[in-house]
Amino acid sequence: MSKVTSKTATIQKLLRRPKGASLAQLQAATQWQTHSLRAALTRLRKAGLAVERLPVAKGGTTRYRIATERLQAGS
Repeated sequence: MSKVTSKTATIQKLLRRPKGASLAQLQAATQWQTHSLRAALTRLRKAGLAVERLPVAKGGTTRYRIATERLQAGS
């Protein structure tokens, strides 16, 4: 029997990788549109996770990842 995983959990798993994930990778994994993914990233930030936007190499795509430390309340 396969384990059921929420799309939010899938997003978190991808963002916890050392190189994070691009919006295209998150979209492929969830079948969500980009505006829905951006809203999900905002919800994760509001939940206290430090979602960071990684610097883009010339000609590269924006990547996001969850930093190892949680944000302090009120930051």
